[in-house]
Amino acid sequence: MVFTEAQTAILNLLMDLLIPASSDGKMPSARSLDLYADISAMPLKDRMVFDSGLAEIQIRSHALRGVDYVQLDAENKKTLIDGLRTEAGPFIQCFMTQTVARYLVHDRVMPLMGLEARAPWPKGYNVAQGDWSLIDVVRKRGKIYRVLD
Repeated sequence: MVFTEAQTAILNLLMDLLIPASSDGKMPSARSLDLYADISAMPLKDRMVFDSGLAEIQIRSHALRGVDYVQLDAENKKTLIDGLRTEAGPFIQCFMTQTVARYLVHDRVMPLMGLEARAPWPKGYNVAQGDWSLIDVVRKRGKIYRVLD
Protein backbone atom coordinates (compact mmCIF):
# COMPACT_ATOMS: atom_id res chain seq x y z
CA MET A 1 0.00 0.00 0.00
CA VAL A 2 1.53 3.30 -1.11
CA PHE A 3 0.38 6.85 -1.56
CA THR A 4 -0.41 8.02 -5.07
CA GLU A 5 1.88 10.47 -6.82
CA ALA A 6 -0.59 13.31 -6.17
CA GLN A 7 -0.92 12.38 -2.48
CA THR A 8 2.87 12.17 -2.13
CA ALA A 9 3.27 15.62 -3.68
CA ILE A 10 0.82 17.10 -1.16
CA LEU A 11 2.48 15.27 1.74
CA ASN A 12 5.87 16.61 0.66
CA LEU A 13 4.57 20.18 0.68
CA LEU A 14 2.92 19.68 4.07
CA MET A 15 6.14 18.24 5.50
CA ASP A 16 7.99 21.34 4.26
CA LEU A 17 5.52 23.47 6.22
CA LEU A 18 5.71 21.35 9.38
CA ILE A 19 9.44 20.56 9.63
CA PRO A 20 11.65 22.54 7.26
CA ALA A 21 15.41 22.10 7.35
CA SER A 22 17.11 24.14 10.05
CA SER A 23 18.60 27.44 8.92
CA ASP A 24 22.11 26.21 9.77
CA GLY A 25 21.57 23.07 7.68
CA LYS A 26 22.25 20.68 10.58
CA MET A 27 18.72 19.31 10.91
CA PRO A 28 17.17 17.88 7.74
CA SER A 29 13.69 18.70 6.57
CA ALA A 30 11.01 16.06 7.05
CA ARG A 31 10.53 15.94 3.30
CA SER A 32 14.16 15.06 2.64
CA LEU A 33 13.84 11.91 4.77
CA ASP A 34 11.10 10.32 2.65
CA LEU A 35 9.09 9.62 5.80
CA TYR A 36 6.12 8.12 4.00
CA ALA A 37 7.99 5.76 1.67
CA ASP A 38 6.97 2.81 3.87
CA ILE A 39 3.46 3.17 5.21
CA SER A 40 2.92 -0.51 5.89
CA ALA A 41 3.16 0.14 9.64
CA MET A 42 0.61 2.96 9.54
CA PRO A 43 -2.62 1.88 11.22
CA LEU A 44 -5.49 1.47 8.77
CA LYS A 45 -7.51 4.02 10.75
CA ASP A 46 -4.77 6.63 10.21
CA ARG A 47 -4.46 5.72 6.54
CA MET A 48 -8.18 6.33 6.11
CA VAL A 49 -7.83 9.73 7.82
CA PHE A 50 -4.91 10.54 5.49
CA ASP A 51 -6.81 9.51 2.36
CA SER A 52 -9.82 11.58 3.40
CA GLY A 53 -7.73 14.60 4.40
CA LEU A 54 -5.62 14.57 1.24
CA ALA A 55 -8.77 14.32 -0.88
CA GLU A 56 -10.27 17.25 1.05
CA ILE A 57 -7.17 19.35 0.32
CA GLN A 58 -7.59 18.71 -3.40
CA ILE A 59 -11.30 19.52 -3.26
CA ARG A 60 -10.68 22.79 -1.42
CA SER A 61 -7.84 23.71 -3.76
CA HIS A 62 -10.07 23.27 -6.79
CA ALA A 63 -12.85 25.25 -5.10
CA LEU A 64 -10.41 28.03 -4.17
CA ARG A 65 -8.44 28.42 -7.41
CA GLY A 66 -9.49 25.65 -9.80
CA VAL A 67 -6.12 23.88 -9.65
CA ASP A 68 -4.43 21.04 -7.75
CA TYR A 69 -2.95 21.94 -4.38
CA VAL A 70 0.61 21.58 -5.65
CA GLN A 71 -0.09 24.31 -8.25
CA LEU A 72 -1.17 26.92 -5.71
CA ASP A 73 1.18 29.73 -4.77
CA ALA A 74 2.75 29.62 -1.30
CA GLU A 75 0.24 32.07 0.21
CA ASN A 76 -2.81 30.09 -0.95
CA LYS A 77 -1.24 26.78 0.15
CA LYS A 78 -0.74 28.13 3.66
CA THR A 79 -4.21 29.71 3.78
CA LEU A 80 -5.85 26.45 2.73
CA ILE A 81 -3.96 24.44 5.37
CA ASP A 82 -4.67 27.04 8.07
CA GLY A 83 -8.37 26.62 7.27
CA LEU A 84 -8.09 22.85 7.60
CA ARG A 85 -6.68 23.16 11.11
CA THR A 86 -10.07 24.14 12.45
CA GLU A 87 -12.38 22.49 9.95
CA ALA A 88 -10.61 19.18 9.28
CA GLY A 89 -8.76 18.73 12.54
CA PRO A 90 -8.50 14.92 12.49
CA PHE A 91 -6.32 14.93 9.35
CA ILE A 92 -4.05 17.74 10.53
CA GLN A 93 -3.65 16.12 13.96
CA CYS A 94 -2.98 12.69 12.47
CA PHE A 95 -0.53 14.11 9.92
CA MET A 96 1.36 16.05 12.59
CA THR A 97 1.54 13.05 14.93
CA GLN A 98 2.66 10.63 12.22
CA THR A 99 5.20 13.04 10.72
CA VAL A 100 6.81 14.13 13.99
CA ALA A 101 6.97 10.54 15.27
CA ARG A 102 8.57 9.32 12.05
CA TYR A 103 10.98 12.26 12.01
CA LEU A 104 12.19 11.88 15.59
CA VAL A 105 13.06 8.18 15.21
CA HIS A 106 14.69 8.50 11.79
CA ASP A 107 18.24 7.16 11.59
CA ARG A 108 19.56 10.52 10.38
CA VAL A 109 17.79 12.59 13.04
CA MET A 110 18.45 10.57 16.20
CA PRO A 111 22.25 11.10 16.17
CA LEU A 112 21.68 14.83 15.62
CA MET A 113 19.72 14.82 18.89
CA GLY A 114 22.53 13.00 20.69
CA LEU A 115 20.92 9.53 20.57
CA GLU A 116 22.13 6.34 18.98
CA ALA A 117 20.12 5.40 15.91
CA ARG A 118 18.86 2.14 17.38
CA ALA A 119 15.86 0.61 19.03
CA PRO A 120 15.58 1.30 22.77
CA TRP A 121 15.60 -2.41 23.58
CA PRO A 122 17.63 -4.47 24.51
CA LYS A 123 20.27 -1.89 25.50
CA GLY A 124 17.82 0.63 26.90
CA TYR A 125 18.47 4.28 27.69
CA ASN A 126 19.48 5.90 30.96
CA VAL A 127 16.60 7.92 32.35
CA ALA A 128 17.13 10.38 35.19
CA GLN A 129 15.31 9.37 38.37
CA GLY A 130 12.51 11.64 39.48
CA ASP A 131 11.29 12.52 42.93
CA TRP A 132 9.40 9.41 44.07
CA SER A 133 8.09 11.22 47.16
CA LEU A 134 5.61 12.92 44.84
CA ILE A 135 3.48 9.77 44.87
CA ASP A 136 3.45 9.39 48.67
CA VAL A 137 -0.11 10.69 48.78
CA VAL A 138 -1.17 7.83 46.50
CA ARG A 139 0.75 5.26 48.53
CA LYS A 140 -0.96 6.46 51.74
CA ARG A 141 -4.37 5.63 50.26
CA GLY A 142 -3.48 1.96 50.38
CA LYS A 143 -4.72 -0.65 47.98
CA ILE A 144 -7.94 0.37 46.30
CA TYR A 145 -8.43 -2.66 44.12
CA ARG A 146 -9.72 -6.13 44.76
CA VAL A 147 -8.75 -9.44 43.23
CA LEU A 148 -11.58 -11.24 41.44
CA ASP A 149 -11.79 -14.97 41.92
